[in-house]
Amino acid sequence: MAEMVKEWLVQVVVPGLGAALLVAVISFVRQYAAQLKDEKMRQALLALVQAAEQLYGAGKGKAKRRFVREKMKQKGLDDLGREELEAAVYKLKAEGS
Repeated sequence: MAEMVKEWLVQVVVPGLGAALLVAVISFVRQYAAQLKDEKMRQALLALVQAAEQLYGAGKGKAKRRFVREKMKQKGLDDLGREELEAAVYKLKAEGS
């Protein structure tokens, strides 16, 4: 009887645990890769917002938004909405204060 249970554990439970562990590792790697991409995009966005502020000066929000969107597309990064750009400007101002 004990031998049967041991054999069952080796044939069923151990491979199942290995598969579950593999799924967890793959999930972690995917999440980490997405976080790296998000950080890269955030850094690029902040740099472009700073560049737009430097190039266009105070006001001229439409021109600055256009500049940032065009440069992000050139870099192959996701197109951003106005809210995301405004959030980047807000963060930039908060860091500068």
